[in-house]
Amino acid sequence: MARIEGRFGVHALARGHTSERHRSELVIATKSSLDRVIGGGLVAGEPIAFVGPPSVGKLQLALRATASAQAQGGMAAWIDPTASFDPLAAQRANVDLDRLVVVRARGTGLALAAAAALRSEGFRLVVVDVGDPAFGGVNVDDIAPALSAVRGSPAALLVVAGERGRRVAIPTFVFERVAWERRFDRTVGWSFAVGRAHTSDRALFCVTSLDGALADLGTRADLATVAV
Repeated sequence: MARIEGRFGVHALARGHTSERHRSELVIATKSSLDRVIGGGLVAGEPIAFVGPPSVGKLQLALRATASAQAQGGMAAWIDPTASFDPLAAQRANVDLDRLVVVRARGTGLALAAAAALRSEGFRLVVVDVGDPAFGGVNVDDIAPALSAVRGSPAALLVVAGERGRRVAIPTFVFERVAWERRFDRTVGWSFAVGRAHTSDRALFCVTSLDGALADLGTRADLATVAV
């Protein structure tokens, strides 16, 4: 038993009557069209990565997932090595700051903090915002030691990054800016798409830069159906 827990995480073993959990208890939905693209939502015990350029929309959807995790009765941990967490943006996304633990750890402390949160029974979601390397962010590969704690954890692991890692294999969803929204020769927002690389089905969103509001445009399949 000790070997299994050491290799696969302390939550890998469970008694028979508690081992079967409904999917509704495992899934953390973003309550947007992204859920259909990622298979229903973020899943407890599994890692996922949001990758894309700065200020494209990754954090808005990560905060939305955080609020959903809290709505299910759990706490959330936000690992913030670049000290860039914005509490005002979190509140606008309905995140309960009293049930959010922000950890500013770098280097080896980054993986240690993430692993400790994943092994805790109190957390439903652990977000690691590694930032963008061009703006002082850390390398995605730094979280590699924490991945062994994900399997069997009651929490999902969401990595938010500017670039893919080279040594870690995490299901990755790419954020790409589609177009800038302009009015009267002024940029007032932008639209972006999210999906797996080399797949056609993507979720589409629009952000208004004036108030940071996120509008859900549906998926490309939805738009194609409307066009027909």
